[in-house]
Amino acid sequence: MNIKSTDQERLLVKAARLYYEGELTQAEISQRLRLSRQKVQRLLQTARRTGIVQISIRPVMGIFDREERQLEQVYGLREAIVVETSDYEDHDTVTREVGAAAAEYLLRVLQPNDTITISWGSSLLGMINTLYAITSKNEVEGIQVVQGLGGLGDPTTEVHAGDLTRRLASILNGQAVLLPAPGITGTLAASDALLNDPHVEQALETARSANLAFMGIGAPRKDSILIRRGTIVAWEELEALKARGAVGDINLRYFDIDGKLIESALNERVIGLTLEEIRQIETVIGVAGGAAKYHAILGAVRGQLVDVLVTDDATARQLLADSNNRKE
Repeated sequence: MNIKSTDQERLLVKAARLYYEGELTQAEISQRLRLSRQKVQRLLQTARRTGIVQISIRPVMGIFDREERQLEQVYGLREAIVVETSDYEDHDTVTREVGAAAAEYLLRVLQPNDTITISWGSSLLGMINTLYAITSKNEVEGIQVVQGLGGLGDPTTEVHAGDLTRRLASILNGQAVLLPAPGITGTLAASDALLNDPHVEQALETARSANLAFMGIGAPRKDSILIRRGTIVAWEELEALKARGAVGDINLRYFDIDGKLIESALNERVIGLTLEEIRQIETVIGVAGGAAKYHAILGAVRGQLVDVLVTDDATARQLLADSNNRKE
């Protein structure tokens, strides 16, 4: 028996109200209206297609879903996470707020037996401090946290890669795998010797096998931690890299505005994963924000050095503006 159009519309509305307002399952609607589940499913699909049911998502203050979608489309990111910052120009404020967002992302994606490679820096310190504050006991088992870059400066400092690795492993109730080497050696010969050390080789091999990598994105600035420590690298070396187009680094591997590695003597002395090795990791999360790091972040996303970007809203808008300017 054919159903008249008015009866069909009435049935569409009734099924939609039961499902969306009454919160009944499709099986319950099927039983109540004496229809097959396939018929109920088709009714709900038709109600959406014809506009009887219209679903809208209400924007929430501080949620930048439009900017996130656009960043993902423009720069080929798997995911963008954009957070509101209270002071775009203040480095400490931005790293704390961006780090907190990275902590929430880590807890969302963490799965049993994950191996996480971590670099160093203040944004990752912000992530770990947030995790320490919000995580009571991690229930995800089999986590490994691997140091992806040798130590820089005093190993007791909070931003030291070894300390970050130990703290993150402790918070996640996982195993820490430390890289027993400095981040930068004094000579190429020393670098070669360390890279042939079996303990260093094993740590780097484990870092390469990670399925998650949380990487800070640095910029060659005189006020950076790298220079402020005074014993890690000379400003003259970074000036020479800047003169050759360096705008930022991941794991102390310096790249230009298009994300291309800048070969240098400094790069040869770094004990840590290379850009190409990091790129091979399943999911690379870049964590950075603020005015001082803008060009470094731009180079990283242009070069597709990261799969996921965690940044602030002002940086996100500038990245989108730059992409539009490039098209014109």
